[in-house]
Amino acid sequence: MNKFFRFAGHGFALAAVLAVGSTVGYAQDPCEDFDGQAAVYEKFTANMAGDLAKRKVAVTAGKEYLEKYGACEGSKDIAAYLKTNLPPMEEAIKKQEAAETTAKLFERYDAGVQKRNYDEAYAAGRTILAQYPDNLNVMLPLSLIGLYESYDKNFKYNEDTLKYARQALQMLKSGKEATKKNKEGVPVYGVFQFERNKEDAISELNYTIAYILYHVKNDKKGALPYYYDVAQNPGALREEPRVYQTVGAYYLENAGKIGEEIAKMIEELKTITDEDARVAKDAEIKKRIALFNGYTERALDAYSRAHKVTKDDAANKEYKAGLYKTIQTLYERRFDKKDGIDAYIASTVAKPMPNPTTEVSPVAESEPATNTTGRN
Repeated sequence: MNKFFRFAGHGFALAAVLAVGSTVGYAQDPCEDFDGQAAVYEKFTANMAGDLAKRKVAVTAGKEYLEKYGACEGSKDIAAYLKTNLPPMEEAIKKQEAAETTAKLFERYDAGVQKRNYDEAYAAGRTILAQYPDNLNVMLPLSLIGLYESYDKNFKYNEDTLKYARQALQMLKSGKEATKKNKEGVPVYGVFQFERNKEDAISELNYTIAYILYHVKNDKKGALPYYYDVAQNPGALREEPRVYQTVGAYYLENAGKIGEEIAKMIEELKTITDEDARVAKDAEIKKRIALFNGYTERALDAYSRAHKVTKDDAANKEYKAGLYKTIQTLYERRFDKKDGIDAYIASTVAKPMPNPTTEVSPVAESEPATNTTGRN
């Protein structure tokens, strides 16, 4: 009985081996799987001219065909066709996917700008500019948003605004051409509420940088060259009085500091008894007064220009009157008289505006003439 079971076990094992051997021995040759070849190739041809999703199916089918049947003698023509055409099909798919992704980014950016959802505008804009760093239509709005938001005490966009404004300004000054025109046929940059012609774009970019540096960053000296650029070149903000008023305020602030120094030095002079020391201190005071005069005259120049470009209308009446009052105060302090203010303003604005980045020249007081004859 034991022998029977022992031999029975061997019989089952042998049958299993034979079964496996039979399966392996009779597996279908892929090159003879004509139905399979036809099905895969038909899947390729049915989808190759379709939309993006179908073309991706076609590429997958083509790769499957090459993997399974590419070495078959009867499939060599189809295999050669697929080897030639699959790579450009894949490349076209990648380009279309990238284009669709970019299109969605532009849609997101446009919606952010139009709806003033500036978080979205900057998020999409940064990604777009990483791919297309010279796209001024995208960059210009990102260069100006911070200015308008700063008027409402929202400073969160200022760092990005300054970065993009400097880049945009450099590109425009280097001759970057516009890619579109407005309805009047004028080349323009930017989109929607931030669309500008070249002159206005440069003017507003300079003003944006100047405003943020001066009023937000408290880098007043750093703002001066940008204000000066606005004043010297054509553009929408050349006639903006606050350009000149701000420059004038810078001069006044520095004049005030010098005035405090002079007052302190005069008090020190009162305590000096040595005659030589008094003469030296007096000379030092006169130098500071001369510099004070120089800053005062620069301030008069700037405020005179602000007054000149301010419109004579009801909306600006009070503002213009305030500018004139400041000019009166400075004029009387500087020249110790009240008459001749209007003539002074007219002659001042007829001259070139002093560059505020240059050193202020001292203006010494005229010394009384010395009587050498002994006569009164």
